[in-house]
Amino acid sequence: SSTVSQTNGTAILIPCQSHHVYCLRCLRNSLDGFLESGSIPVCHSMFCDYQLSRYDLSLIPLDEHTFRRLLALVQTQQRPQCPRCHFYIDLDIIADFNQHVNMCDLENAVSCDYCRCPQSMSQLDEHVRQWRNDPMYRQEKLVDFILPRTKYPFSSQQIDFFIEMEKKNHRRIDALSIVEALAEFESVFPYELPSRECDTCIELCLYDDIYVFGCPDSHKLCYKCYEILCRTKMKNNEILTCGICSYQLPYIELKQLRVSPAERDQFVQYQVQKTFERYTGSDRGVIKCPNQNCKWAFEPENPMERFRVECQLCTNEFCSLCNQQYHYRTRCQQLLEITRQWFFWCNTERGRYLQTKAKANAAYAARLKEYERQQKAHGAQNAALRRRYQALVADEKYKEKNCRLCPHCGRVVQHMGGCSSMVCGRDYHGGNDQSGCGQSFSWDQAKPYVAAPDRKPEEVMRDLLNPENKLVVHENIK
Repeated sequence: SSTVSQTNGTAILIPCQSHHVYCLRCLRNSLDGFLESGSIPVCHSMFCDYQLSRYDLSLIPLDEHTFRRLLALVQTQQRPQCPRCHFYIDLDIIADFNQHVNMCDLENAVSCDYCRCPQSMSQLDEHVRQWRNDPMYRQEKLVDFILPRTKYPFSSQQIDFFIEMEKKNHRRIDALSIVEALAEFESVFPYELPSRECDTCIELCLYDDIYVFGCPDSHKLCYKCYEILCRTKMKNNEILTCGICSYQLPYIELKQLRVSPAERDQFVQYQVQKTFERYTGSDRGVIKCPNQNCKWAFEPENPMERFRVECQLCTNEFCSLCNQQYHYRTRCQQLLEITRQWFFWCNTERGRYLQTKAKANAAYAARLKEYERQQKAHGAQNAALRRRYQALVADEKYKEKNCRLCPHCGRVVQHMGGCSSMVCGRDYHGGNDQSGCGQSFSWDQAKPYVAAPDRKPEEVMRDLLNPENKLVVHENIK
């Protein structure tokens, strides 16, 4: 119960719920007691059962021998949390925790919109370009990122299943949110992963570790038994089949084996060879890939039925009956005649057709050019008439507002100023002679000018026929 201070290095804070503080002497005595009894190191043997982690021991100044002996007693797998990025650190991967904290570059990281993993700003653009067009493994990358950064170790299947459950519950999906959500459950995974028994070894396996065959009964084997099955049959020189029934394994199912790519190709080539040997010399209807460099073959249910075949080795597509490139909506008997006609067209008719088509296109271009010229002239004429009409309408409105009619001859006259005495055809005091009857009258007694009725302009219509491009028909080809 003596007074201690963490600032001068004479005391150690234990990250339990009560945040107990011990002096180095008492803490070392307590650890020596755990070494003597061989019990799990805890905060206090009587008052606090918080189990010390590897990180907690690394903060206590101990000699190497004592530290290694205590590590053998530690059972808790809790990982220390980085105060900058807030992820937990796996000390098996990063031995120096303090060095990680000093060099942590995820403190101001931004979550990628595609894989949901945090990335530094300097690498974000390159990272987005890489994953934008690769949606297949986005969640797998997120799982791989989270795997060493959880508070307690979990398997990749558990993390993947937890992410799927978070999606169903419409919760936030990013690396830090998943890590924080898992930390709330401490070392106990909150869900029971779906599993079933292997049909061969009868062991309970996760669904992700079970392969379902394409046989009628959909037999299910764990990947370990699947691999052992293939190796055993290959060793016994037998064709590869389902471990429960006689279903022959297609190449696409052999490619699902969880072995190295070289071993997977070895299994596929072995199955190809055994299939070829099985059907060689057989009277049964066997379809073989027409590619001379490919040995793929299989036995169809109905050898007389025509259907599209895709080779599972070289991806060549061909007809099951004639071995030619697959012909949709065409019988095999028609294919030869269609091919002959096509060669005749390519070698003879194509040139004549293209020449005739070129002449027709040239004639059509000339007619189209003349049509466009006449259309342009027609538009210009209508525009001029429209401007003339607008000028006449404006003149009529002006005369209606400013002019009157001579009471003797009906001529349109305008009063330019002065008294109301007027002479038709000239000024009252002489001069400015114009056409008129020359009779005198009073402006006030003259009738106002009434404008002509406003008629809408009528455009000049021309019968311009739209030129047609005649269809060029090639002969001699039915």
